[in-house]
This record gives sequence, structure tokens and C-alpha cells, in this order.
Amino acid sequence: MPAIEPLVTRTSTSLADARRRAIRLYRLWQKGVPQIMIDYHLCMPQSAVRAKIREHFEKNRYVSDPRTIDVLLFKGRIEFDETHNVWKQYSHVLRYFDSSPADHAPPAKFIDRFIEGRA
Repeated sequence: MPAIEPLVTRTSTSLADARRRAIRLYRLWQKGVPQIMIDYHLCMPQSAVRAKIREHFEKNRYVSDPRTIDVLLFKGRIEFDETHNVWKQYSHVLRYFDSSPADHAPPAKFIDRFIEGRA
């Protein structure tokens, strides 16, 4: 079981620095895919795992505030450490690949829930 050195929290000096750090984290995730597949016995192609990682990074592609990017990078590194050190369960990893329609549905408004009797 590989262990990773703890990460020191730091802030980006500029947007370019934040971008470099994001690319470094993205590469770290991509390089860790083979070991993650072995550790969690994932029965899917590596390309699917790599595509899901890319999807999560693309979701925050247009964030332009360096402080927000720093928080996202910190959370991404925590997720990587937990995944790479096998501190997660199999179901936690599979949750990333679940694309249920409930995740993408807009939140119900109070009046809609009230009419349905779920107020």
C-alpha cells in the first residue's frame, strides 16, 4: 500500500501559478489510475476512469478566482490521497461513476413539493 507525503497548504501567487498546480494535480491523478484500478479491483477500462477524472476537472475549467482554485486543488489533492492510500471503500470509488438522473435534475421548488404533498 503506497503512502504519499502530506501536502502543505499553500496559495497560488497568480492565475498562471494556479493553472500550473491544477495541471500538476491532473497529471498526478492520471498517473495514479493504474494503481487505483489494482487497489480497488475496478472492472472497467482505464479509459473510462481517465475520462471520469477529466470530466471532474473540466467541470471547474472556467473558475478564474485563484483563491477558489486553491480550495479546489486542496480538495482534489485530499481526494487523491484518500483514494491512492486506499482509505476509501469500493463503493466510494464507484460513486464517482454513478450517473443517476437525480444528480442532474434541478432542485424541486417548495410549491412543487407542497402540491405533491412532500412539503
